[in-house]
Amino acid sequence: MSPILLALDSGTTAVKAAAFAADGRMIATAERANGALRRDGVRVEQDMAVTRDEAFAVLRDCVARIAGAGEVAGLVLTGQGDGLWPVDAAGEPLGRAMTWLDGRARDMMAELAPELDRVQAITGSRPTAASASLQLMWLQRNDPARLEAMSHALRLKEWLLLALTGQVAGELTAALPVWGRWQDGALRPEVQEALGLGRGLDLLPPFEPVGQCRAPLAPSVARDLGLPVGLPVLLGPGDVQASFIGMGLGSRRGVTAGSIFGTSAIHACLHSDPAAMGAAPAGAMVQSFALGEGYISFHPCFNGATLLHHLARQFQDLPGSAAPAYSGLILHPFLEPGGERAPWTEPNARGALLGLTAATTPAEIAWAGREALVFVACHSHDLLGAAAGELALGGGLAADRHFAQFLATTLGGPVQRSASGHAGLRGLAAIGARSLLGATPDEIGARWVAAPDETLLPQTGAVADYAARKRGLFTGLLQAVMPYWAALSDLRAEADTLTKRDPA
Repeated sequence: MSPILLALDSGTTAVKAAAFAADGRMIATAERANGALRRDGVRVEQDMAVTRDEAFAVLRDCVARIAGAGEVAGLVLTGQGDGLWPVDAAGEPLGRAMTWLDGRARDMMAELAPELDRVQAITGSRPTAASASLQLMWLQRNDPARLEAMSHALRLKEWLLLALTGQVAGELTAALPVWGRWQDGALRPEVQEALGLGRGLDLLPPFEPVGQCRAPLAPSVARDLGLPVGLPVLLGPGDVQASFIGMGLGSRRGVTAGSIFGTSAIHACLHSDPAAMGAAPAGAMVQSFALGEGYISFHPCFNGATLLHHLARQFQDLPGSAAPAYSGLILHPFLEPGGERAPWTEPNARGALLGLTAATTPAEIAWAGREALVFVACHSHDLLGAAAGELALGGGLAADRHFAQFLATTLGGPVQRSASGHAGLRGLAAIGARSLLGATPDEIGARWVAAPDETLLPQTGAVADYAARKRGLFTGLLQAVMPYWAALSDLRAEADTLTKRDPA
């Protein structure tokens, strides 16, 4: 029987699994909403046991849908990137995980500015409230007993690998931006020393390269999921790189950049020659490319398509999907409590809506939110410096053709729109095909990576002029407002204190 590959992607919004035939066809999928996330102001955590159970549930559903279709040859997995997933010596969760959206470490960042400068000089990436290093520092200050009891500080995908196989392991690409240098692949104790952390590198799992980091499925889990005992479980790169590979970045000819608009927004490019990269731009992460030579450089933003959900809660009658409603509104899209980490790395970043009048319509506000996301994307891509080529667009907003068209127009280049929603799973399958089935690069590009829904060319004339002028205003007003972000943050803290002391 033909081999089948399984892929598992445990994201912030949803947990997904898919099965792929040996020719790259997706033959089954399963999905459920992430029910493990717990929000309480800046505290954004995830129940680790629920996360494990949901991952197992979607795998069971997917396996049930391929009964008799072939023999499963391997499982490739990933999950949301940053965050802290602590386990004890028995491999059991030590409370809830601190997710990449958690903002508790944010208040330490101003006082730690010199230390963060030192870390950035070592790693090329500036720590944010989402970084495991700063989350460990928050625990060191606020919950030292929990930190002392910790045996390993994992990422989500490493927690799932442990749950599936009973083995603790990791791959370096996601760890190096926090703990080491992408240039030489070495972990650096100077990071821990610069931050004054008592524990850090000792909590990391043993690392192996992507494609080699694997473990056999535990017998009890195999029986529970209906899979072969000892099935190879392959740890993929982070969900970011997996998604970009599935969208075509580095896996389809002519695609040199990509943008994903899901819960967050992430913008990336692939550099074949790391020597040509120079210094990584502020807020960027750099990882070795999981499918071959080169390095992927990307900006992971806190504020993505969830901006539109936040706006819908704040303003009545906002349309769910927006046709262009050009206006004089300028919206700064920094509504997440953790501020922003790229392309502006600022924990106090705050949103703004300028140009509002009594004549403003809900449609104009909805469209201004989409324009804002486009302007941030363009700024990221300018900093990342992709080679000439086409941009692959994925995530929920890729289904919005008007949004994709405005992105192409503002960027001034072609945009390949892919709205399937399975980019991460396809990227994992492509990595599995290479590592477990021996697929060649040409086979991966032709069979394992889906073709885009369409390619949109930039508009010219009045719309292009409007986009360029408005982007300039967006950036100029942003630069004018940024010096006041810290004061606005302090003012909010003062207001919260007054509200608690004298509630209405």
